Amino acid sequence: MRPFYRHLFLVAHLILLASLSIGAATPLSPAHAQDRVLRVAWSPQAPYQFYQLRGDSQYVTGIDVVTFRQAADEADLTVVLEELPWEEALSQVEAGKIDAALAAFHTKERDRYGYFSVPLRMSRESVFLPSDLLPQATTLEGLFAALAQEQLRLGVIQGFELGADFADFQNRHPDQVVVLPRIDDLLSSLSSGQIDGFILDRFAGYRELARHDLRGFEAHKVPIYEAPVAALFSRETVEPEVIQRFDTALAKLHARGETKTIGRRFVLPAVMDIALYGSWFEAILIVGMVAFSISAVVIARSGGYGLYGAVVLACLPALGGGVVRDLLILREPYIFAYPIYVYIVLGTLLAGYLFNRLLDRARGRSLLFFDAVNLVLLMRRRMRPQLLMEFFDAAGIAAFTIVAVTVAAEFGRDPLWMWGPLLAALTATGGAILRDMIRADSKNDILHNAFYGETVILWSFPLSLYLQYFGHLSDPETVFWALMISMMGIFATRMIFVLFGWRAPRY
Repeated sequence: MRPFYRHLFLVAHLILLASLSIGAATPLSPAHAQDRVLRVAWSPQAPYQFYQLRGDSQYVTGIDVVTFRQAADEADLTVVLEELPWEEALSQVEAGKIDAALAAFHTKERDRYGYFSVPLRMSRESVFLPSDLLPQATTLEGLFAALAQEQLRLGVIQGFELGADFADFQNRHPDQVVVLPRIDDLLSSLSSGQIDGFILDRFAGYRELARHDLRGFEAHKVPIYEAPVAALFSRETVEPEVIQRFDTALAKLHARGETKTIGRRFVLPAVMDIALYGSWFEAILIVGMVAFSISAVVIARSGGYGLYGAVVLACLPALGGGVVRDLLILREPYIFAYPIYVYIVLGTLLAGYLFNRLLDRARGRSLLFFDAVNLVLLMRRRMRPQLLMEFFDAAGIAAFTIVAVTVAAEFGRDPLWMWGPLLAALTATGGAILRDMIRADSKNDILHNAFYGETVILWSFPLSLYLQYFGHLSDPETVFWALMISMMGIFATRMIFVLFGWRAPRY
């Protein structure tokens, strides 16, 4: 080895030995000496903590889970989640078998064995009862008095804190309170008639009712208990320094508005579930499919199409736009999971075919149908096939616009004010554009001057804007009417342009 390289090698070796000696002599800071893996218990309660399906697998998500994970990640902590019943989660935090539990109300008893983090969010516990049994009380005292007078049996989750007022009610009327370990047990007891109602977070309660297909229940407007909830850390296993790091990170998330974004992402679909609670969503979707299918019947009849041609003309606007939308947002096309919608389209086509054949056979041959047939023929002459098609097309795009904005909100597409109108235009007009291309319509008014897609965007943009910034704060009834007004507005606007012959602005 040359002298220069030998000297360079010796210098580098000495520097390395010195660095190792200094590193060994310097003690690790407490922030890096502790175990960074946190074992965190959670209990199913959508939209706060729940399983989300993705293909054939599922993962844990929700407002509390995502907020905790992001704060832990910013605090350089690793999270391992474990599903436990709430009462068991609390006992394991006390025993030091679990590091933390999501998410707890603050109580003096829990202070004894745990540390509370900065609040994750606010929680509002409400009593759910059948609409005809819901008391007309305006105060909490009046609500408890009415519940006692009617002797209504209420289910609650074991270990859930519901405030001093409810604890007093439970002590005075123990026979009216049924304590159950899980939310599923709560809803099972409700279905079997063992309880008349239950107490749960307002959003979680409506989500569970929808999941179990239980209808006719409402949350009372007077909350049973309202307070912030936080992560509960075990005093046995988690050092205060770790909690301080977590709190600092969580406070930064609050300051940056990220926790509000997380909450809006999960709460808005829940509010819309409440607004469209029951069969409203399916009814709107079916209205759109039937309307587009009837427009295909009109086109096939007036254009002399064959049976296969009629099926193509119906399926493209009724199903095509939704399939393309689902592929765009990486969602399995809904017709694969719910083939009933394909049956609805085919059934509408079959009904239209049979109706037309009935008219053809009855015309001039049966006195029984003479007046009815003449009435239908008179209506046909007064309402041109093109106008009839436009009528049902308008109903179809109105319904599909609401469906598309709802799907965009459900899948958390942000910003909703942009993705809502884009997905609405794709769902409501994409299939109709393909249909007109198949018809070899060189004019294709939808893309030229029919004010077709423009109508969808004109109404879906303010609807999406409202839902993004105010939907999660609004009453579900207000959200419901916002959806209905938008749907009626689309239909009315489209028909006004058709009837008056107004054209869209030129490019």
